[in-house]
Amino acid sequence: MKNTEAKVGALVVLSVIILCATVYFVGNAQYGRTRTPYRVRLRYAGGLAPGTDVLFGGITVGKVKAVKPDSTDPTLIEVSLEIKDGTPVNAKSVAKLGSVSLMSAPVVSITTGSNDAPRLQAGALIPSQETVSMDDMQRQIAAIAQSAQGLIASLQVDLNNITGDARQVLANVNDLTGDTNRRHVANVLANTDATIAQARPRIDQITANFEVLSQQANQVMAK
Repeated sequence: MKNTEAKVGALVVLSVIILCATVYFVGNAQYGRTRTPYRVRLRYAGGLAPGTDVLFGGITVGKVKAVKPDSTDPTLIEVSLEIKDGTPVNAKSVAKLGSVSLMSAPVVSITTGSNDAPRLQAGALIPSQETVSMDDMQRQIAAIAQSAQGLIASLQVDLNNITGDARQVLANVNDLTGDTNRRHVANVLANTDATIAQARPRIDQITANFEVLSQQANQVMAK
């Protein structure tokens, strides 16, 4: 009985060892020996941590190995990556902080770059592109909201001024078209007509005299 129990225990232990070795070697084959190290420098890491996925053209190709302040420039964050060997990371590829969806964890997203660009060697620094952080976005939204409030206030003042001017114009039009002004305009027109009627004989006489003088001048020139 004890011999049987010992055999069963040894079999269980051996199975566990085989399982662990299989997982180790499979993981090593996928992410260990075939991984190539790269580096990325960012000003905003956005929650990146060891184990974060690395995507190349949207395909998972590796993991983040370490995240720490850059040793030469403390204003930058150096992100160490381990990417599957054979991934065509090139000089035109750009790494940036991203996410698969709004609710998903952050990832390091690398663009496919250009087929004509030279491939980056192991340990090379991948060109990066900064991503707007939530704090920066909130500040920009607050600035836009403040500007919008000022614009609305300015528009309200302008509308009030335009409304006041329009009311003044309407009042002036009403004054011009009122009974008093209409009677005054009618009297002016009537006086003008009377003046023209009185002056018409003299205008006709002047015109006749001018014609006589013209004829006499023509006769003198002929002589």
